[in-house]
Amino acid sequence: RDRSMISIVVPIYNMEKLLPRCMDTLVKQSLAYEIILVDDGSTDSSPKICDDYMQMYPAFVRVVHKDNGGLSSARNAGMDVARGKYVIFPDPDDWVELDYVSQMVELQNYYQTDLLSVGYYVDTDEKCVPANEGQKPNCMDGVAAQRALFIPPKMGGFAWNKLYHLDIIRKYNLRFLDNVGTTEDLDFTYRYLIHCDTVCFVPSIRLYHYYQRSGAATHSKFSLKKMETIRTYEKIIESSKDDKLIQAAREEICNTAINLIWQYQNSNLQDKDVLKKLQRYARNYLRNYLHSTQYGKGRKLQAIMACHIPAVYTFFKNRVTKDGE
Repeated sequence: RDRSMISIVVPIYNMEKLLPRCMDTLVKQSLAYEIILVDDGSTDSSPKICDDYMQMYPAFVRVVHKDNGGLSSARNAGMDVARGKYVIFPDPDDWVELDYVSQMVELQNYYQTDLLSVGYYVDTDEKCVPANEGQKPNCMDGVAAQRALFIPPKMGGFAWNKLYHLDIIRKYNLRFLDNVGTTEDLDFTYRYLIHCDTVCFVPSIRLYHYYQRSGAATHSKFSLKKMETIRTYEKIIESSKDDKLIQAAREEICNTAINLIWQYQNSNLQDKDVLKKLQRYARNYLRNYLHSTQYGKGRKLQAIMACHIPAVYTFFKNRVTKDGE
């Protein structure tokens, strides 16, 4: 049976606790595919878990062991050896529906699109919440799809709910980049969309479980690496001629800056230059933020406080966050 249709690339670094849950949903898919596990220099038992799955399913599981280079380099290593027509990038701490692959292929065959994006659930240990409730399928051109990374229909920049064409990736030598903070997915998808004529987002068909564990990378503590995230939005502003997209990217810079101000204030870091830089970013784009239709009055008030009195903003936000738990 031909397994060349879909390559599933899973980047893995020290995921021994969560990887089996993810893999058990991937190996049971009902359609032909190949799974490429990229062990990115893990120091726990993840490499052995990868090898065990390859021994159990030698027909379609392959393992790449490499020195630690980060998420982007792991995904790139997987893409380099992929044999499929399409590639998808599930994360090892998430899991998928058992028809993840077959539904993606069915939708792709139906819409005949350069990029397909599907719906998902947001899962915590307590609950499972469907994202994008009540939205209909949306087919658009590449420019509209770039907007939709940020604004409704808001398909988001995630790599794990999208079916990419490997020939487009290879033709334009697209790679995941390292110097983009926590926005590797968004940055890659934005650059991929430059080469797309048609994109379809089908939010009501939810095939992916996005697991938010407490203390996961995107939510937790302040790090200087997260400041690099702003660079992705700056690149979009520099490269785009679309006013709506530029406005959305400016709003995101302000939003990112005020989140990072809060994280900085809650950290033990004593680097006033970092704080000043973040406040400058927030101030530069505050006007865009205040005109936003995405964010409510409360959030806009937080932005003003973060720009001018970050300690007060942090005090109030910590109280709200604590009450909300």
